[in-house]
Amino acid sequence: MDDRENLEYNGRPLVFYYSREKRLERASPAVRELNEASSSRKPNLFRTLTSTRPLTLLFVSMITLCAAIVLLSRFSGGGGALGNNTVQVSAASAGGKAYITVQKTARHDGTYTGPVNTAVSLPARGEELPPVHVERIYFTLEQEETFRFSVPFTGKKLLILMEAGEDRTLFTLNPD
Repeated sequence: MDDRENLEYNGRPLVFYYSREKRLERASPAVRELNEASSSRKPNLFRTLTSTRPLTLLFVSMITLCAAIVLLSRFSGGGGALGNNTVQVSAASAGGKAYITVQKTARHDGTYTGPVNTAVSLPARGEELPPVHVERIYFTLEQEETFRFSVPFTGKKLLILMEAGEDRTLFTLNPD
């Protein structure tokens, strides 16, 4: 380190500062002010994510997209896949009964055709067993099919389990 103290460039001695305070003594007042302002605030994740306008816009966009995905998945109704078929399930209630509609759309060749066991139940409450209604529908080679059946009970929520061969799908619906 002694060698560094004696170094010169263009006839002026080179000075090496390893202390932040000594470097800031030679800095402009604007730089010193920035340093003092940043040290007075505690760093946190939210301030880091929204420190600049582009980062704030990106953060708000990501939160908006996440909220949209949650809302769409919550209110888009029951949809899923069953045996290479797209299945859309909806429910309506009237007169103490629930009416279930199942819409099947074949995705491509090799879709499942045959019996589909459908069990409809209410969510379990405590120790008592909820009622269960079982229906069997048959998927054919048609591109689109609609099946309707009624259930002798209704509730705020219905659980629908569909089984096609080894493939199972569970839907949770709120009847209209």
